[in-house]
Amino acid sequence: MSELPSLHELLAHSHLLTERQRRLGSIGSVGPLLCVHSQAERDGEAVAVDRFFAGDCSPTAALLAMRNYGPERDHLLFVVDAPAERQRAFARAGFRLLESQWLMGCDLAQWQPSPPPTTAGTVHRARATADAVTLSAIDGLEPVPMDELRDPALVHYYVASENHPVAYGRNARYDRTIAWVSQVYTAPQHRRMGHASALMEQLLMDDASAAVARSMLLATAMAHPLYARLGYGDVAAVAILQAPPALLRRGTR
Repeated sequence: MSELPSLHELLAHSHLLTERQRRLGSIGSVGPLLCVHSQAERDGEAVAVDRFFAGDCSPTAALLAMRNYGPERDHLLFVVDAPAERQRAFARAGFRLLESQWLMGCDLAQWQPSPPPTTAGTVHRARATADAVTLSAIDGLEPVPMDELRDPALVHYYVASENHPVAYGRNARYDRTIAWVSQVYTAPQHRRMGHASALMEQLLMDDASAAVARSMLLATAMAHPLYARLGYGDVAAVAILQAPPALLRRGTR
């Protein structure tokens, strides 16, 4: 199996895999942290969004780096390899835990496909901008930007049940040997019917056929059991933290 880069570096770069992300964002070192700075639209206005990524870094050092960086709005800190005691240390420093997730990986040399659930729909690839209309019909899915549908670095998948789209997911190459899965989603009324499992089985089969060595993703608590059943193993716990603005302003010049 191919060697992974440092885990916080891998997670940071997973935010810059698409042409759109690279156009709107950049990455750089901020003390011991990596920072992905990007632009988003909120209420019709462009706003700056900063995501910080910590590896082996103390809460004090992370807080100092974030304070020195600049404006405190929309600062989130992803702490990789964050067992419970390390999360408590960040909490004692004033950070607020938003969510615990898992960085997971699937070794495709060892992976064995499973038959899709009989209740699952049919998996399709969204290949053209016309598919934006199809994807927009998935209840609760945020609109997929048109330039992402055109992006050759992305492969978009969706599941149709009774000719109605019900689930979505996408896959991107991190490098020649690693692929990154993101935005896997099933409409609420169609969950627990195997649609996401069928989508992921097809995605992994495509990766294996393309000689991808490892598939990676960041899993929520709700999705973690699904990915474990599909052959993904835990690589590291990830704590997603927020530093209250008052904490970031304290002691700043």
